[in-house]
Amino acid sequence: MTDVTTLPSWRQAAQDLLQEFGYGDLIPLGWLEARFGIPSLSESQRLTAEQFKERQFEWLANVEAFKDHLLKEHQVCLQSVRGKGYRWVPPHEQTALAVREFERDARRVFRQTGNKLRNLRHTELTDEQRRANMDATVKLSALAGMTRKALS
Repeated sequence: MTDVTTLPSWRQAAQDLLQEFGYGDLIPLGWLEARFGIPSLSESQRLTAEQFKERQFEWLANVEAFKDHLLKEHQVCLQSVRGKGYRWVPPHEQTALAVREFERDARRVFRQTGNKLRNLRHTELTDEQRRANMDATVKLSALAGMTRKALS
């Protein structure tokens, strides 16, 4: 009997994960690399710079599709564990994780946007453009404050 493989590879990896792992388990990077048919990072040392870049794009596309599919179709949330793999988040931890990740990402976006609004060559703007910049800065500050209060 031949094994039936689902394509794309991340879809098959999702099916395999559901059979092989459970809540709290770490899904190692090597397991994912094997399922996606991507050279491991140790093998990547033998790749040219261009091949390595292609590998990274392929890896990212597979991982994002894999995580998205698991979350939306199977309500499985994966948390990155730097340098090791992904952890299957138990349902009772998922809310707190989602809120923590949102707070971290929101702080980063507010900081980056604020830097772009504040650090520009104001002397090269017209009065109308300066007013628009100041309005945007005030709105961003208000939004950041409302977000902090709402999450407290």
